[in-house]
Amino acid sequence: MADGTQKRTGKFLLTICMVTVFSVLLYLCGCSRIPSHVGRSYEIVVLSTIIDTHLIQQNLQVYNFVPQKEGLFKFLFVQDTMVEYYDNYHTLFLYGSLDDDFLKTLLRDDAKTTTRNDTFALFKLDNLWARGQLAIILVASENSYIEQGLQKFKPLIIELLEENYYQRIKATYYMNKMSKQVQKTLKSYGFSLDVDKQWLIDSTYEHEGFIFVHAHFPDRSIFLYKEPSREILSDSLVLKKRNELTARFYHGDYIMPDFTTIDKIEFKEMKGMRIKGVWQNDSLVAGGPFLSYFFVHDDTLYAIDGLLFNPGERKSDFFTTLEVILNSFEIMRSKELQP
Repeated sequence: MADGTQKRTGKFLLTICMVTVFSVLLYLCGCSRIPSHVGRSYEIVVLSTIIDTHLIQQNLQVYNFVPQKEGLFKFLFVQDTMVEYYDNYHTLFLYGSLDDDFLKTLLRDDAKTTTRNDTFALFKLDNLWARGQLAIILVASENSYIEQGLQKFKPLIIELLEENYYQRIKATYYMNKMSKQVQKTLKSYGFSLDVDKQWLIDSTYEHEGFIFVHAHFPDRSIFLYKEPSREILSDSLVLKKRNELTARFYHGDYIMPDFTTIDKIEFKEMKGMRIKGVWQNDSLVAGGPFLSYFFVHDDTLYAIDGLLFNPGERKSDFFTTLEVILNSFEIMRSKELQP
């Protein structure tokens, strides 16, 4: 990922070598003439001669627990004969075999040869029919091998789709104007964070190393915390610390263990841990997804955390935007704090 953060980048770079990437097309219109892409960030157009909705949903859908089970993507299933009505969407997944006319027309001879030799092949193309478009093409030598090919490339396809979704959410967010006032105030505490003008800062507990920013419609909150520490991070330590902080400063929030995952990460060249899960507050009868990063740097424990409360509505887009903001976090160096 461009941020250099812990997200899916490492696995992405390791697995991209699985994809056969070269020009597979017989024709392409001039880039200066192709249209801009359309569609919501989470929409994926699935094009095929024979559509198997169950096969795609079962293998390529990603679910977030927020705390309800929520699909990350919305698949738009389109017959290949209707391609001209959907070819300007930003994300396309085309699949089929060399027996399908629309793929035979699309692929060059060397791509067809690769597919025949390997039984199935995966191709990743940018700007196929629209600017800023991602097209992923899965081709099998025969129809009977399509499911097998999808199983083989499933982790990589999901990797590509998730990263593409994240980057589109990020691009949309940075079209907003950032709040210079909040950024200036955060800088005085030794932090840098990209928040737009809808965010407000609360420094009530600054003397305890805890400050947070918040926005509404829907309700979102990001806290930043630091304390002197040389402790080695562990699952139990970060879970305990997060619960202690939110119990005190967020009026009793706590983590729901059954919906929580903890991973080791590298964040801005600092090793740390990430908690992703669901928070609950019994007194407020509220809950939702959260994401936390913990790391120790220069004998200081840092925690940054984003949470969302958006009952009854789709959460993944707002939650991913929180991740974008968290990934902009920087520790200000001493010389950067000088007036």
